[in-house]
This record gives sequence, C-alpha cells and structure tokens, in this order.
Amino acid sequence: MPEPPVRCRDRSVELHESLYGTASTVRRWVLLEEPGPWGPDALRDNRLDQRLMTRLREVTRSLRIRVALVRRVHRRGGVTRERRRCLLARTDREGCWVEEAVLNRLDQVLELDFESLALGRSPGLRRITHPLYLVCTHGSHDPCCAERGRAVARALADERPRQTWEVSHIGGDRFAANLLVLPQGLYYGRVPPDAAVRLARTHERGEVETRHFRGRTAYDFGVQAAECLLRERTGIRGIDDLPLWSARSEGHETEAVFTAPRGGFYRVRVRGTPASVERALTCRAGRLSTPPEYELVEWHLEPA
Repeated sequence: MPEPPVRCRDRSVELHESLYGTASTVRRWVLLEEPGPWGPDALRDNRLDQRLMTRLREVTRSLRIRVALVRRVHRRGGVTRERRRCLLARTDREGCWVEEAVLNRLDQVLELDFESLALGRSPGLRRITHPLYLVCTHGSHDPCCAERGRAVARALADERPRQTWEVSHIGGDRFAANLLVLPQGLYYGRVPPDAAVRLARTHERGEVETRHFRGRTAYDFGVQAAECLLRERTGIRGIDDLPLWSARSEGHETEAVFTAPRGGFYRVRVRGTPASVERALTCRAGRLSTPPEYELVEWHLEPA
C-alpha cells in the first residue's frame, strides 16, 4: 500500500523553514462574502454569477486590488442568495483601514468605488473600528489550509464571532494555519488553535505575536524579513513601534531603516538566498521550488 503524500506544511516544518518575509504583498483588498462552497479557484469555482465575477476580476486587476472570498465560521443565516457583506481594505505604509458595504444585490459590488480604494482614499462606506481576523480554510485549494485552519477559525469565532472570518487562498499554504489581521495587514503562520485567541489578545494590546509573525502586506519580502529579524533581536513588540523610514534593495540584499521607539534609527541589512533544499510550495504543486531564505547580515542603532 503506497504511503500517503507528505503535506506541504509538514515538509516545511521538517525543513525548519522560516516564516520571516513570506507575507503576500497586497495593499488593497476586496473581500466578498460568499458562504460557499469554494472550489480550487475560489473566484471562478463558486455559485456566484460568473459573468459578474469575471467583470469584478477585470476591474480590480487593472487597479491592482486583491479579491478574496470570505464567510462566517458559524453560518446561522443572515446571508441570502443576494444579501451579503463586502469589505474594502487598505493595508499600506500611509494608512490602514477597513470599510464595509452591505449588498442587497450581488451586482451592487460593481457600484463600489474601487478607484478611490486604489488611490488610498475612503470609498465612503461604514468604517470598521475593531480588528478583523481572517483565517484561510480553503481546503479545495490546499488540504493543509482546511486541516490546520478550520480549528483556528472555530477557536477565534467562539471568542470573537463578529471579528472572525474564513477567507479563501491568501498565500503560503505550507505555513498553515494562516491568519491575516486587518486593518494592519499582519500575516501570521503555523498558528495552532490553542494560541489563536492569545494572539488576538496580544494584537488588541497593540503588540505583534513574534513567534508566528510572517510579515506585513505593506512591505516587500526583504523588508518584511528585516522587520521580523529586528524584532527577534531587540524584543520590540509594539505594532507601530518600528515605522519604516526607508528601504532599498540591490541584488539579493535589502537594507531597511526603521524609526526606533526611543529615538534614532535601526539600520538593518538582510540577505535572501535560494533555499538549499527544494520543497513543494503547496500540496498540489507540480514542481519543487527553492524559495528565498533570509539571514541577518547587519543591524545597528543610529542616533537621530
């Protein structure tokens, strides 16, 4: 009897793959409520009007906006065939926010002001004032996301039902369970169910849970890794304690300068090189890959 295939998440853990610098670089989001089911490509494999969804993909792609589907963990009504919520989010260095629309007809999604969102301006919807926790549970895309994500989503929804959503593929299947926190656009990976609520409480205290931190969607991969490695070295945990001052990349190296909490600047240099061992980035990957791994080259505190 053949042995079952090794899950991409298990292989990543076996190789001690770092989480640092692995968050998807997304700065604008449209999150459309659809209770499911979701197929392998959630935006195409669903029960929604496909002509409308095609148009939504076309409009948002031209504006560099990421579209994903979301659904409540405990689905007890409130969503009909037409009536659903849509969240628009900005997650970049200049500002982070989430606004919500309630759609009485699905085609109203195309009436939302995506151009303002793309420019970083408010679309004029209701502002969400509490954090949102989005857990990837997209099992038809990758089984690791369902196997690891659903228990995390349930744990969060039991404590914070209004703040918790399941979300379709957001990247990094091999790091399941994956958790995206809005509005700041913080990515966490390998989150176990018993740590999920603790992570939410840490976030609500204004701190990053460094053990599971993958990076911020506002930053490129090298800058994400620089922030993660700097936090590891300094123990700084405040979400807003290390604003990015500047960044530049040359070849495999990235230099990032962060404003220090007590004055001055942290200058951090990291190097990204291809992994030494090939691995599957998803359970359904048709080929093996060598994603970059980041090492800290240099860091120091400079006076203002």
